[in-house]
Amino acid sequence: MRTILSKLFRKLKHLSLNKQDAELLFWTYELKSYQQWYDGYISILHNTKNPNSFEKIDAPNQKDASILTWHKLHQEKKYLEDLDLDANVFHGMKILDIGSGPIPSATCFTNCQVYCLDPLLHKYLEVGYPLHYFDNIKFIQGVSEKIPIENDFFDGVISVNSIDHVDNLQETSSEIDRVLKPGGMLRIHYHSHLPEKCEPISINDDLFQKSFQWCGELQKIKTSHISYSSSLPENEYYSLWSNF
Repeated sequence: MRTILSKLFRKLKHLSLNKQDAELLFWTYELKSYQQWYDGYISILHNTKNPNSFEKIDAPNQKDASILTWHKLHQEKKYLEDLDLDANVFHGMKILDIGSGPIPSATCFTNCQVYCLDPLLHKYLEVGYPLHYFDNIKFIQGVSEKIPIENDFFDGVISVNSIDHVDNLQETSSEIDRVLKPGGMLRIHYHSHLPEKCEPISINDDLFQKSFQWCGELQKIKTSHISYSSSLPENEYYSLWSNF
């Protein structure tokens, strides 16, 4: 289900904005939606009911409280369902979330060290996303085509509905190969669609498999028109790939 704000964004994104400005515009509208959802003005946001008084997380201000509550009630559940994983699957490991956005959803995975990569982290702070609450997360500002991390560093790499946002899929794949330890765990959920301003790459299963052919045991787990938070038209789909 798309909110009114999401529909408005789909109209605005056709204006003469560059990719990063369009991305930031989207997340600015999303932040406003979280606040309306938290206060009960939106009863259901991305398939998640607004919180009751016992579910709301306390924070110094309403904005931060709404984001922290959304993180707990929606984002963590979304990652576990879309990636089809148990919360303890990365026990004792270092994992990288490619394109984490302004909310570190990979906190859903327990007993592991989480790194979040995104090129707009500094901009998210300016908009008002409270990254400082997540002191157990290591945030990395950078692009997936040039990850500022040493070789063979991560035990696992994940991505949820963000790999289509990159500028170069092959370079992104090569960088994932470089920073992932030999035999490391890879799990990627992506959205296949026609190119758009914020999502310039039209990925399909053949292109994805070709781009990640270096990854042994890689296989498609499932394809669907539905994710945890949305449903797609018939000409689009979500695909989940993994080597474990």
